[in-house]
Amino acid sequence: MEKLVQALCNINIRKNEGYIFLKKDEVFVPFVKTILSITKRSFYALPLLDEIVLRLINEGVQDVDELVNVLGIDRMILEVTLADLSVKDIIYCTANRSSLMAKGKKALDELRTIQRRKDIIKNVFFDPVNKKVLEEHEKYQFLDNVYNYDKKMDADFEINDISVFRENINSVNKIFESEMNIYNDKTKSEIDELLSVDFIENVFAKFVRIPIYIYVSNTGYDIDILAVNSNDEQLLVQYKDEIIDQIRKRKILKKTFVKYGLRGDYFVPQFEENKELQDMLEKYKRCREDRDVIVSALEKLIFCNRKLRDEEFESLLIYLTDECTEIKIGVSHLDDWAKHEHSVKILPIVAGKLKETYYTKCNDYKRTLSLLQKITPHYKNGIVAQRDDSYFFSITFDNKYNIIGVPRDIQVIDNGTHVHKMDYYLKMEIEADEKLDIG
Repeated sequence: MEKLVQALCNINIRKNEGYIFLKKDEVFVPFVKTILSITKRSFYALPLLDEIVLRLINEGVQDVDELVNVLGIDRMILEVTLADLSVKDIIYCTANRSSLMAKGKKALDELRTIQRRKDIIKNVFFDPVNKKVLEEHEKYQFLDNVYNYDKKMDADFEINDISVFRENINSVNKIFESEMNIYNDKTKSEIDELLSVDFIENVFAKFVRIPIYIYVSNTGYDIDILAVNSNDEQLLVQYKDEIIDQIRKRKILKKTFVKYGLRGDYFVPQFEENKELQDMLEKYKRCREDRDVIVSALEKLIFCNRKLRDEEFESLLIYLTDECTEIKIGVSHLDDWAKHEHSVKILPIVAGKLKETYYTKCNDYKRTLSLLQKITPHYKNGIVAQRDDSYFFSITFDNKYNIIGVPRDIQVIDNGTHVHKMDYYLKMEIEADEKLDIG
């Protein structure tokens, strides 16, 4: 029982002046993880043998045999060194003689060599919504896949559009310097320098999940969203306008903001929210002693005929499912319910104890049953029956507790857009002294 109380205490929907709370939902912001091919300038400290060879050549000791005699080293070792310096355009070699080139004189002055090289930068994350490169992608919790397309934000990104990275060259350079600091070659005298971003070598789609509260204004036209978690507030600020715009343009959350009204009127229990319950929950949160007395009082306030508070349904569903032995679900239109996210949330929780699902109407029973079986294999047992009922949705636990769901049609954005806000009611099916033992 105390676990349920804790769950109810954790419900803390943020107030939004002038707006009505609709529901808690989530959106997935797209990002692009890329590997960029680049050109860089590398600086290497001049090795001691290279330095001595260059100094001797600069002093006029240019014959290979003469260099061997002066240095007192094996000719093969010297030839390898000369070949390496020649490839780097530091010296010019003929069969038996060497001379300094411009780069050789500069290398001798600075005691370092400079090379232009091709390389890659990994982990360059691009935000296609705001058209910017993320300099600190470690702050984000990325997901590789999102299967609910209705919650994925839309964003344009050309896979081969290298111009967006060139426009963000300062951010790309910071990522480049960070990588160079990690993997810097100890033989280098300085950190590498980024010269150009050449092309996109590889692209991976990533997503960041943002749980949100959705609100509609009292007038019904405006919508607003707030972050559920305080940690996401700064993140949401960057995408809030775009999320609302995409909702209005029906690019995301099309299953929430629909173009149709309710099929009909449904029975609404005449129960009110229990105001005393909220006060007692606040008292429970403040109190650190004698909580058993408060829990006992809360039990009576929770399990009575009443309208549930927003977001209370899932906590009560989980608790009653754990405590009961048999569950029945009733819906008005089976095909509507099977396609709705409502069923996706509920069925995995109750499947192990679900005895029967009954419905009033169904347009395509065979197809609907197939959809339900994809959600949970429990429906392969054929526990679906037709029965007249006045409820839009109801779920009964051991024939003792009944939660009734009633959709409330709210027009938003324009005259053709609706939200069906679900209100839930708890109805006690038997007398108080015969209640399910929930202690």
